[in-house]
Amino acid sequence: MSESVLMGVDMAERRFITFLSDFGHADDFVGTCHGVMKSIAPEVEIIDITHGVRRHDILQGAIILANTLPYMPPSVILAVVDPGVGGNRKPLAIRTAEDRYLVGPDNGLLSLAAAELGGVVEAVELACSTYSLQEVCKTFEGRDLFAPVTAHISSGVTLDRLGSPLPVAELTTINLPRIETRENEIAAAVVYIDSFGNVQVHLSRMELEGLGAQVGERLEVCHGEESWNVPFVQSFAEVPPEDLLVYEDSYRKIAFSINQGDAARTFQINVGDQLLFRVPE
Repeated sequence: MSESVLMGVDMAERRFITFLSDFGHADDFVGTCHGVMKSIAPEVEIIDITHGVRRHDILQGAIILANTLPYMPPSVILAVVDPGVGGNRKPLAIRTAEDRYLVGPDNGLLSLAAAELGGVVEAVELACSTYSLQEVCKTFEGRDLFAPVTAHISSGVTLDRLGSPLPVAELTTINLPRIETRENEIAAAVVYIDSFGNVQVHLSRMELEGLGAQVGERLEVCHGEESWNVPFVQSFAEVPPEDLLVYEDSYRKIAFSINQGDAARTFQINVGDQLLFRVPE
């Protein structure tokens, strides 16, 4: 049986849109965008990755989008975290080397996901046209421009009909902070904190093990003037409640946490801070 067949349904015959935003669920924004897309492409299935991105937090949105892509079916991707809506930033649709399409603002939000999909090979600046709503509100382009364009792409409309070409080299990208390695220590930036207060850094298990760290042993973790001696483990169950741990999280990044606690709040750790990991001699 083909891998595209799931529960007797041929996935290749189904069309999906994956949708991420900072809209939240208190207002009508998400539901209205759903309505626009389903009005244009009623047969499409919409998967909401999350609408709980911190308001205006482009980096968090970009990381969540890139982290979750491996678990999504082939789809057109709509992402809206757009503090510059109505301003100079360009409304964008792109095609990647893996022939995937992403729609959203040109503010870096799409860049990490696009890189995971082989990089951008085609980009257009979206224009108000027959593929947008008739009147595009400068404060809600998610509804009036991005959502209808996404639905039309899912129905087979090509990028050249949606706007004017953009040089790929001129697209806005997010460059994650560089990892700094010394003799027996490695410093990495905090790039994501989830709702449990788990602190994800821009560091892989392979990079940490390259320093000499081994699962089952202990590491020194430093943040500012504070430092802790912490076990490097595979799961929360390996340490008692309220104990610290370092582990590889579900997105294959190193994380620092308190079992059944909130490490970010307890130690006042924020995105952009640096954690130092040191292997005891």
